[in-house]
Amino acid sequence: MRLDSNIYTKKIIMKTLLLFIVALLQTSLIFAQNSGTDTELFIEVAQQGKIVVYVNDEQVGSWKGRFRFYDVESTAPTVIIMRNNRQIAKTTLSLTRNSRTIARYSGVNGLKVVKTLPLFDDGQYALDDWDGMYDGIPGRPARPSRPAEPGRPTRPSLPRDNIMSNQSFDQLLNMVTRTDFDNGKIKLIKSALNSNKISASQLTALVKVCDFDASRLEISKSAYDSVVDKQNYFKVTEAFEFDFSKDQLMDYINKKASK
Repeated sequence: MRLDSNIYTKKIIMKTLLLFIVALLQTSLIFAQNSGTDTELFIEVAQQGKIVVYVNDEQVGSWKGRFRFYDVESTAPTVIIMRNNRQIAKTTLSLTRNSRTIARYSGVNGLKVVKTLPLFDDGQYALDDWDGMYDGIPGRPARPSRPAEPGRPTRPSLPRDNIMSNQSFDQLLNMVTRTDFDNGKIKLIKSALNSNKISASQLTALVKVCDFDASRLEISKSAYDSVVDKQNYFKVTEAFEFDFSKDQLMDYINKKASK
């Protein structure tokens, strides 16, 4: 009788142990699926300024308009976009697992998913593939021109300022950042702006890269004629460390505006 009881007890123990192992494997599988996800979200913001993008609890700030989020846990994250400390967009996006979702924000269309891209190309991880999203990237089709209506005079084309594209500005900012000394940074910026126009926000980003207020002031003054939105030129003062330098720049702006 005692032998039968021992066998029964061993069966109960083995069954309990087996159930525990199965539960442990299921938990490990669920954890593996939820952690280590290969879901990425790349967002492009067309507007200029100090932009901060929130994807659930993660945030990325930049002046350059490109935001990369890796290992996004949720396939339906809430995205909030802040511009100069003011919320300009809040929406929920639908993402695809094991892929990179490209989204673009503009003041007209809001935040929209443009396309979904694979993470690997011929077995290689596509580290920074935006698939031609940025203006000026080869391969992006040009917008077709609208044919003139019969009997309607053709509107003459207006001369456009040679405004630096977002891609070119990113390249310039990276080059200036990699330059060691302010003298070299000043020469590089002045050379680039001899034949290009930029916005006040872009100039602010360039000025911030310099180490000293004297260099920042020199660049700010020399670049005044290259800024297309001079009504926003006062924003450049954000890049200065000392009030004395800010006052000097504002005096310079007032003199230029009064001429």
